[in-house]
Amino acid sequence: MELTRKLISLVLVGTFAFFCSSCGEQVREDKLVMWLVGSEAQAKAITKLSEKFTEATGTKVSCQAISWGDAHSKYLTSIAGDVSPDIGTMGLTWGMEFGTLGAMVDLKKEFSSDITEMEKKIFPGVLRSTQVGDSVYGIPFDLSEHIMYYRNDIIPNPPRTWDELLALLKTLKGQGKGMVIDWGSLGWIGYSPFFWQAGGSYYNKDRTKVTVDSPEGAEALRFFAELYKAGVPKTNVPVEQGMRTGDFPLAISGNWKIISLTLGAPEIKGKWSISTLPEGPSGKGTAFIGGRVLGIFSRSEKKTEAWEFIKFLFNPENQQLIYKDSLETEDSYLPPNMDSWKNLKMDPSLKNVLEKQAKDAKGPPPVLAWDASTRFLDHAIQMVILKGADPGSELKIAAQKMQKELDSRK
Repeated sequence: MELTRKLISLVLVGTFAFFCSSCGEQVREDKLVMWLVGSEAQAKAITKLSEKFTEATGTKVSCQAISWGDAHSKYLTSIAGDVSPDIGTMGLTWGMEFGTLGAMVDLKKEFSSDITEMEKKIFPGVLRSTQVGDSVYGIPFDLSEHIMYYRNDIIPNPPRTWDELLALLKTLKGQGKGMVIDWGSLGWIGYSPFFWQAGGSYYNKDRTKVTVDSPEGAEALRFFAELYKAGVPKTNVPVEQGMRTGDFPLAISGNWKIISLTLGAPEIKGKWSISTLPEGPSGKGTAFIGGRVLGIFSRSEKKTEAWEFIKFLFNPENQQLIYKDSLETEDSYLPPNMDSWKNLKMDPSLKNVLEKQAKDAKGPPPVLAWDASTRFLDHAIQMVILKGADPGSELKIAAQKMQKELDSRK
């Protein structure tokens, strides 16, 4: 087994050196190197913004884009080859994963007072997904969230409860219309809001036991399946198309569809609005929240400078500039620092909904076994929706498999 690990490490190092040798050279330059999982346009915008930081501190910054498809493996190979950047943006759970490998700086330990103050300003839902016990390996760089879209010329008032949503769908179905679940359809991301709205929790408080097979979990999955019976398509229907034609005048998707609808369906300008998600049995309309975290790699020789730059990016004024630039590059992520929303240049009708929903949202649980466990949950969801299986029975099977995955990480 030890020999296998060594061989894998050698392969990773060799692969990284062969395909990404230029990255190693860039890391060794006398500047902070930041990898941004996202677009080249946003990376250039961050590099441009960093000029203000350079003027104030003398430290130069180079922000380099890496694609979502390649990012996870590229980070792993950079860690194995000891050629990781100083700073990296990554998926919400990656900081935890890389941190447990010893590859990330524990920001809570190294910059305790700063982290304590920053945590007070971050939307709680996205913050919880970055905390690993007493350790923090990354702070939110931005966020994205579920919201509801509706054609206000067809649906005057959006549904506020599960009952209202189901009643509306039945009315729409009678008219040959329906609703699109665009972000997470037939999967755990689409199911999670309803699970939380029902009062469910994926794990117990100390995260030692899987609790998805609770009565709340079954109730949520039963309701989720009912939505598909009432008019949610099981195949992909673009929100822009459905909203434009009016065939699907209701949709649950990510906030980035605001830009897509604005640019991609100008003919229905003024005919669509957004709202928070309907409330479930718990009395909450909790949404799923995602985004990227920002952390410092342990091999960095400029940890203090890296942290100062992270604080620079967290500044409300700079978060507003990053958001403004993201609109121009169509990246459409939202600022995680609540203070930045006070003067955020956004249509008030949009900002009020987005800010309210961000305050009632949750991200993936900060559990090492989570990413490997979602396939079991997806299988249960699809068995119920596509095959008509019993929600309680399928969630019990999923919970057993998820528990084995959790126990194997101890």
